[in-house]
Amino acid sequence: MEHKPSKILTEKERIILIQKGKEAFKNKDYKLAKECFLKANYKEGLIQLGDYYMYEKRLPLLAYGYYKKAGAIDKVEDLHRRMILALGKWIGEDKIKPESLQKFKAQAEQVDKDGMIKVQVDPKLLETAKNILKKYGTK
Repeated sequence: MEHKPSKILTEKERIILIQKGKEAFKNKDYKLAKECFLKANYKEGLIQLGDYYMYEKRLPLLAYGYYKKAGAIDKVEDLHRRMILALGKWIGEDKIKPESLQKFKAQAEQVDKDGMIKVQVDPKLLETAKNILKKYGTK
């Protein structure tokens, strides 16, 4: 199937789309908001959708896709850290070195302004998580 390039928007068309998307979001029409924000390449709107799916719907993989499309690197990295912690809980804390576990717990007590927990992650584990997301995650 051939992919047709999307029409280049004028600034006026882009502003109208953004306004339409904001109104749709306000009215909880998330599908329309998504279409408008994507067409307008409105990064703040995509982040807003990501936050909605992350914090209100508790659907981090959906949120991940919006953050990724918006280029919100901090939010993407935070999701990577959260996934690593979840994986650690899933495989069992007994599989994690005691000094690493203590370090994770100390870091988990540090929360940033968005309520995100900053945690250092082993580079190999982080790379594995990223590969899984590339293979099964959203584009």
